[in-house]
Amino acid sequence: MRGWWLGFLVLVGLAVPAAAAAEPSPQLQQRAEQLVRVLRAEEPPEALFAPSFLAAVPAAQVKAIGEQLRQAYGAPTGIAAIEPKGEAGATLVIDFPKATARADMAIEPAAPYRITGLLIGNAEAKAGTLGDLPPAFRSLPGRAGAAAARLGVGAPVLVFGERAEEPFAIGSDFKLFILAELVREIRAGERRWSDVVLLGTRSLPSGILQTWPRGAPLTLHTLAALMISRSDNSAADSLLATLGREKVERLLPELGVRAAARNRPLLATREAFLLKAGDPSRLAQWRTADEAGRRRLLADLAGGDVAGLDLNRFMGKPLAIEAVEWFASPADLVRTLDWIRRSGDRTALDILAIEPGLPAAARDYAYVGYKGGSEPGVMAMAFLVRRKDGSWAAAAGAWNDPAAPVDQAQLAALMGRLLSLIR
Repeated sequence: MRGWWLGFLVLVGLAVPAAAAAEPSPQLQQRAEQLVRVLRAEEPPEALFAPSFLAAVPAAQVKAIGEQLRQAYGAPTGIAAIEPKGEAGATLVIDFPKATARADMAIEPAAPYRITGLLIGNAEAKAGTLGDLPPAFRSLPGRAGAAAARLGVGAPVLVFGERAEEPFAIGSDFKLFILAELVREIRAGERRWSDVVLLGTRSLPSGILQTWPRGAPLTLHTLAALMISRSDNSAADSLLATLGREKVERLLPELGVRAAARNRPLLATREAFLLKAGDPSRLAQWRTADEAGRRRLLADLAGGDVAGLDLNRFMGKPLAIEAVEWFASPADLVRTLDWIRRSGDRTALDILAIEPGLPAAARDYAYVGYKGGSEPGVMAMAFLVRRKDGSWAAAAGAWNDPAAPVDQAQLAALMGRLLSLIR
């Protein structure tokens, strides 16, 4: 199906300088959900679109397009994914019974935040079976893969795999390793969720703690919740420093991470920023150094300040994603989530469930735990789910392209379909 231009498309560019996906603003989420109701003919277009939009595309035409979509694919069921493009724009993945459709949406920058631009693009027919998914992953530029497994008392039982055991750069999904070490130390009686620590050296966004005073007192629970739900880099770095880098590294094999050696030494986000956008000679040394040499380089970065970095270097083309990153296969991430599940720590599961990642998954499952990560050229998504019959499963996917930024909404749509098919 061809795309439709609706109104005047005005999108604000968004660059995520860290290995973490941005969260859509509440107004973007609200308008996206309202758009579904308009396409279902449950609300009038006048309630959603700005007058400037309706002057170019009358309400009757919007209704006609909604009718065409319903006839072709069924009534839309919801928003499968939202990739924000600043505060006033986003790429949406709209879920229909027979297909998913991408849409670029722009809203007013101030209240009442009505839609000023919309482009509904080509619809893609849904995979009918798990066997339909591998070609979709293989068609993505660069390299992509995924794994899904049933979880029980033993090792995860793989039900889907495409490059399942191949290591990928995973961005902020490495924060699952920090959460797991925190759980281990709490189970061992070494720490409590209520323990208070001082905010350490601050990193760059994503997150909020980069603007907080250094030394601010925070509980381990607060740091973990921000690290997972907001992908807060400063929270992750403070936890890594508190728990100990070497302890997290030692835990990786126990978690089932077969790419553990590629994560030694395990980078803090501040260190990754400094290596990628700091002195180019350090990056060159990092590329060729062995583990001992890399640890010496990190010791030299101990006093480095990220405040003066040129963030423009993180925009556009991927930057050293094959060298300065965190690495795991989709199956590694599945095994890590299962380790956290089997730990029996209810608090950790609650933290993972703060942000479910895909709205449709939250409707389909009784429980959804999620962590995602991204930077230009990198995206990873990891889901821990409990079906309504009480059984557990996990799914993870990753996409790397060293030549160009990846389309986050495209991977989100594939992972949404995978979760639907294993439901």
